[in-house]
Amino acid sequence: MTEPATLLPAEIVLIYGRDTCEDTTRSREHLTAAGVPFDYLRIDEDEAAGELVHAAGYFATPVVVTPAGVIYVEPTDEELDAIVAAFA
Repeated sequence: MTEPATLLPAEIVLIYGRDTCEDTTRSREHLTAAGVPFDYLRIDEDEAAGELVHAAGYFATPVVVTPAGVIYVEPTDEELDAIVAAFA
């Protein structure tokens, strides 16, 4: 049996999502408006990113990974505010 993949943190926030996902768009806009730097990985176009997210057991989008390693799936505005606060 293989171990599930892990989404590793980076130096900035990572957003795994799809352009057609309203929550992905809302999350990106929220962080952009607050000036929080992030990388956006489109799992519908980046096959490796999609496989990594799915292998880690995530199927909803967006999946947001903070530099501290905290993972949010379909984050609420309050959770996004917590990410913003970490960058303040």
